[in-house]
Amino acid sequence: MAQPMTTTPEVRGHLASILSGQTKDRHDTCRAHGPYTATLMPNGQWFTCPACLEEEKDRQRRDEQRQRAGQAGTAKLEKLRENSMIPKRFASRTLEGFNVDGHEGKAFAKAACQRYVERFEDRLAQGGGMVLTGSVGAGKSHLAYGVGNALLASGYRVMGIDVYELIDLIKERAFSQKGGSEREAIKAFVGGLDLLILDEVGAQLGTEWERLILFKIVNERYKQMLPTILISNVDAVGLGDYLGERIIDRMSEGGGMTLTLDWGSYRKEAAA
Repeated sequence: MAQPMTTTPEVRGHLASILSGQTKDRHDTCRAHGPYTATLMPNGQWFTCPACLEEEKDRQRRDEQRQRAGQAGTAKLEKLRENSMIPKRFASRTLEGFNVDGHEGKAFAKAACQRYVERFEDRLAQGGGMVLTGSVGAGKSHLAYGVGNALLASGYRVMGIDVYELIDLIKERAFSQKGGSEREAIKAFVGGLDLLILDEVGAQLGTEWERLILFKIVNERYKQMLPTILISNVDAVGLGDYLGERIIDRMSEGGGMTLTLDWGSYRKEAAA
């Protein structure tokens, strides 16, 4: 059985007046939409411009849609960050937060990384990567993860990982899991990632197999035109000896670059 609507006597009287055509009306003018007919409401207020009411409803709907989109965007960003594996220490690093202290070399490196972010669509289309070399504490990881975090915020799929951890994951996926293979393990670091950041390259001085795995990942991403950032305390020559000169040369293709951070410990300066 349908429940009767609960209304006040004034509202019921007003509805009856509308149905009988006996409402109290007056002509009014809206500054935005011109003349309209206003109706006296039960609360003693005159009904406002109907076009304004529709615009307000549309605005509220758009606000609700933006809010839902913002919530979905936040959830997506959180998921991207969760999958990025970026270490907690570097999760908040930004390029803006890299202090150059009037140092010309630091200013150039920071500006180069900012351009890399701004032109990442081109880098992604052409496969241009980046190599960051320099002494311990020079700020290589800050700059690299500043790039990664900026791209994450724009919705790109980014992963950052130390090479020794990468090797452990390859071993686990290739040999510890039932049905796993080296090829399938390597694919996990190629397809589906717009940018891969590899830290501590060359530091572990691993076995020939480990070097070969690293070469295969970087080379496969190169062939798929997917950008990779390499971070190393080894200079460009030593890195060429470690990975092969061909790989290092390829990193400069498609708008890629090699940045040498040849100054003292940025980390100590920042701490001071």
